[in-house]
Amino acid sequence: MSKKALLLAVLFVFVIFRGPALAAAPAAGTGTFAHAWTSYTEKEKHAFLFGLATAARAICSDLSSFQKDAKPQDVENRFRDCFNTYAGMDPDRVVAAMNALYADSKNAMIPIDGAYRIALMQVRGDKVDEIIVQSRKYGEGLKKQLEQQRKSGQ
Repeated sequence: MSKKALLLAVLFVFVIFRGPALAAAPAAGTGTFAHAWTSYTEKEKHAFLFGLATAARAICSDLSSFQKDAKPQDVENRFRDCFNTYAGMDPDRVVAAMNALYADSKNAMIPIDGAYRIALMQVRGDKVDEIIVQSRKYGEGLKKQLEQQRKSGQ
């Protein structure tokens, strides 16, 4: 449940800040998640990450405190584990990893929330090659859906 709630929060942030601009973008190169990300200033990128960290903090606080009869140390440990899964990283390193990911044009349609997760994994030293391949496939599927919606006038 916690991952679903956090994913919804991330998607909400994305829709509010860039979803409409992405869906309405007419030119081929400008209607991508990479274009949306690279159009942010460094300050905006850090603000985006701060927003994600704030959402993670709120959700993880609620989820870790819902346990009845939990010891304070257990609540703290649950919170720390949850938060570090989604946000506990140096923002400069995450921004750099996302910039590098989107520098490759093959990754242009990887949604920003997916690029964020990939960047976190890279910063932690996890292998992400297969996840990037799957994310590219997912992004290309989104691109086709957007193109179909544009053609049908939706």
